[in-house]
Amino acid sequence: MVNNRLICPACKNVFDTAVMPPNQIQCPKCRATFPIPSQGLLKLYRMGNFMGSAAPASIYINEQPCGFLANQGSINIPLNYGTYKIHMAMGMNRRCNDPVIQVTPDKPLHCYKMHIKMGAFSNTQVLEEALPKDMPM
Repeated sequence: MVNNRLICPACKNVFDTAVMPPNQIQCPKCRATFPIPSQGLLKLYRMGNFMGSAAPASIYINEQPCGFLANQGSINIPLNYGTYKIHMAMGMNRRCNDPVIQVTPDKPLHCYKMHIKMGAFSNTQVLEEALPKDMPM
């Protein structure tokens, strides 16, 4: 089962939980209680690749850290309505195509697969939109 990745609004702690929206949850660090966003969902999957398999991919949403994603890992990130910029980086390499998504009532679900595009001097993390049926969740 894929966990939901949440960010505590009080202390910015990032943690995973199996609790589903629209429940309330308590931050394990600061013990603040907050509602799980339930208006939209971002599903991320990091496709398996030997190159870069030892390095976790850092996830950033609107330039705020949102944890890591291991090789062949997947995660759900509940979101509220709005505009979000997704960025993934590995180590010192920050090259990524940075898609911008709109979570709306018409399109609450966004699915993206991440893979590494090998380059001569540096690699690029490529986030490409996927269909929900193509996601391994």
